[in-house]
Amino acid sequence: MESINTMKGYGKVSDQENQIPSPLPKPSSRKTLIATVSLVSLLLILTVVALTAGAFTHPSHNPPPPPVSSNSLKTVCAVTRYPETCFNALSSSLKESDPESILELSLRIASEKLSTLSMSFRSIDDMPGEAAVKDCVRLYADAASQLNETLTEIVTERKKKKGGNWMTEKVVGDVKTWISAAMSDGETCSDGIEEMGTVVGNEIKKEMVMANQMMSVCLAIVSEMKKLLLIFH
Repeated sequence: MESINTMKGYGKVSDQENQIPSPLPKPSSRKTLIATVSLVSLLLILTVVALTAGAFTHPSHNPPPPPVSSNSLKTVCAVTRYPETCFNALSSSLKESDPESILELSLRIASEKLSTLSMSFRSIDDMPGEAAVKDCVRLYADAASQLNETLTEIVTERKKKKGGNWMTEKVVGDVKTWISAAMSDGETCSDGIEEMGTVVGNEIKKEMVMANQMMSVCLAIVSEMKKLLLIFH
């Protein structure tokens, strides 16, 4: 009865005290909720990782550039006296197959070969009494300069015309003159070597043949450019 009297001593309880508190979630329910949240988070992380990896592994949807046709190069080289030399020298560096671009490339490669040949003769310039060697150093350097001027003229005229006809009689005349002058330098070197009986190595002889043939290729292409443009267009 003591407990009853004790309860009576407190008097009437408040409404707030009468409210029954919401039961806390059972431990098993709480664990299930945590497991569900963790699983969803893991799935989201895996999705992001997969999408990120796919961005690096999937190939680009941009179509690859079309390959340069070797037939175009063969057509251009066919107008020269040395079609095989032409094709072999240009094929590995060709990026555009129109005749003007092929002409520019042939001039660049020919100029590089002439510059290399000049340095090759310079490397044997210590041979006593061999004036022909000194002449060849100068002649092939001059020939390379002539082709560089030719290339500059063509590039400048093409930019001016912006795809139009740059093959005026003046431009063609200037280009042919410069290439012919470069070829004359090469022939002068060859004649001097022969007349003086100068002995040069086989490698230099091969370089001379290649350089002279490439200059001939350049002259043939520019001489037949109008015909080639009609074929390609």
